[in-house]
Amino acid sequence: MRKFTCTFLLGFLAAICFSQQKQIDSLEQLLLKNPQQDTVRLNLLINLSYDYYAFNPDKGLERANEAIELALRLQQTKKLASAYQHKGHNYSSKGQDTMALEMYDKAIDVHKKIDNHTGVARTTFNKGLIYFGWSDYKRSTDAYLKAYSVFEQEKDSFLMAKMLNSIGINYMYVSDYPKAIARFLSATRIYDKIGTTNGIEYANIQNNIGLVYKRLQKFDKALAYFEKALDLYQKIDNKHQTAQALGNIGNVYDNLGKSEKAINLQQQAYKINKSISNKRGTASNLINMGIAYTSLSQYNKALEYLNQTKIIYEELGDLVNLGIVHSYLGESYLNLVDDRLPIGDRYEKAITHFKKALQLAVQTGSKEDQNVAWENLAKTYFQMGRYKDAFDAKYRANDLQDSIRSSEKREEIALLEMQYEFDKKEALSQAEHEKEQVLAQTQIERQKFIKKSTILGGSTLMLATIAGLILYKRRRDILTEKQKAEFDTVVAETQLKALRAQMNPHFIFNSLNSIGDYYSRNDKDSANNYLSQFAKLIRLTLENSEKKEIPLSEDLQLLELYLEVESKRMVNKFTFEIKIDPALDPDNVLVPPLILQPFIENSIWHGISKKQGKGHILIQIKKEDQSIICSVDDDGVGRKASVAINEKEGKSMGMKITKSRINIINKQKNSNADIVLIDKADNMGLRVEVKLPLEKLF
Repeated sequence: MRKFTCTFLLGFLAAICFSQQKQIDSLEQLLLKNPQQDTVRLNLLINLSYDYYAFNPDKGLERANEAIELALRLQQTKKLASAYQHKGHNYSSKGQDTMALEMYDKAIDVHKKIDNHTGVARTTFNKGLIYFGWSDYKRSTDAYLKAYSVFEQEKDSFLMAKMLNSIGINYMYVSDYPKAIARFLSATRIYDKIGTTNGIEYANIQNNIGLVYKRLQKFDKALAYFEKALDLYQKIDNKHQTAQALGNIGNVYDNLGKSEKAINLQQQAYKINKSISNKRGTASNLINMGIAYTSLSQYNKALEYLNQTKIIYEELGDLVNLGIVHSYLGESYLNLVDDRLPIGDRYEKAITHFKKALQLAVQTGSKEDQNVAWENLAKTYFQMGRYKDAFDAKYRANDLQDSIRSSEKREEIALLEMQYEFDKKEALSQAEHEKEQVLAQTQIERQKFIKKSTILGGSTLMLATIAGLILYKRRRDILTEKQKAEFDTVVAETQLKALRAQMNPHFIFNSLNSIGDYYSRNDKDSANNYLSQFAKLIRLTLENSEKKEIPLSEDLQLLELYLEVESKRMVNKFTFEIKIDPALDPDNVLVPPLILQPFIENSIWHGISKKQGKGHILIQIKKEDQSIICSVDDDGVGRKASVAINEKEGKSMGMKITKSRINIINKQKNSNADIVLIDKADNMGLRVEVKLPLEKLF
């Protein structure tokens, strides 16, 4: 089961910076020295009402109420709006979001009366943060976009970047990672441009990029970004965000199997959040400690922390993290060993929590969380022997997983196309401008020719020739860029098709049926062994399909595992052998992953399965000059005798995809890779040879 990111993402808050405790003490001293009910005291109260929210929100509310009362008495309308806004911050810090929204609406009403558009935008952003906490990402994004449009009109780059970051967070929470990364990087470019790379805003961007990499399970990258953010938070002494970064680092260590270290980091973060009365932060630390205890198989301890957290998230109305709590409560009950709770009751409790997690994931629109919920239900039903329910749940999980992957690929292609269209328009505009300049210059030269001499006519001709060359070069560059964009799109589409094709849905369906058959015959050892190999095969396939090249040894290991799974399902139907040229070092030779798999699948299903008796498949890898020849040789019925092959001659999806991959390799590496199909004598099988350029790791 994947580990979730449970840290509350505060994003950016409305004010420019966080005050330090020393500053609060200084302002309190000044307040004591100025008892007069004047604007000086009002300004001190407003500053204190903001500075307290991250340290002592109860004290912050007290100062905000004093500020509101004094602003009304002095008829300071703009200051009154700020006091309402800061009172909202303190309510939000205490987890009283409804009261916070009420204060923000009061602040917006005051800002509108004095036509303070920036004030309205800032406070609207604060409302967006509340909606985010409720997992209402649509309303949250709408609020951020309204604020962004105001800041864009005012050309306030600093606040535009804040909005981009916050919008990116929302996209991340609905698993739209390309859009999230695009917003984070846009915000980063703004901060780089205006030179603010040492403040909290820049630190938050690093933290958020780390969260995306964590969700993509690129833990080394995630850790690097989290540690960079932590360093910046500690330098500016921001306890709120320091605690958040510690929690995120703890999550990564839990994913890396270092759960005890993860718990230690969460405890450090919990102490900080407790000291500043950060209710959301403490809830986050509690749930992450519960998750870490599930990693250590200490399920009673996990249940203790998770049940504490469930109450807090129910109070806060945080549907995303509440769903996470239910997922891990379900996992804890599923794996709990406790004589006081019968196994049937444990299963029912697990199913109840997994279904609640699914319901919440549907409400928040997170496909990733829905996928996890269905995976958990499939696992539980399987353990209970409810194989049909397990298959249905697994089918839904796979469907969602395909949707997530397809969305990511489509978004990446769309971004490439958008970038290409932008570059093309820019290039055409520049070419048109240069053309106009050249024509104007030509006209001037023509006038000079009439007035002065025929010699200048030659200069005019030369300029026209240069102009033509410039236009020709510009057009050629545009065509080159277009071809590159089109080729990159083909690469992305081919990678997506290859990923989809590499594990045939029929193979998965039949494998699950085989597992069910073992269990129906009460052959649990065979079922567990088959299931273990099947799970390992699926995991390795998904991992390697995303890579352009992998070591030959890893690819052969995966193919061997595939053949073993198929041979167990087709008992006594075929044997196989893998031979490697001694001149090759399998650990040092790189090949495209799973490029032989479609041909092996064809050998089994279209060649050997139709043969009377037992068949044999020989896989050979040989070195030939600066190429390697990978061959699949079977002694099946051959192409002509196979009805399925004849019906689909030249239309095999696996063959088409593999040819596309070969074409891409040839274009990228300027090689002569190829595929050759050789019919064996007397229709006694088929030999497929795939020629690839010899690439070495070292």
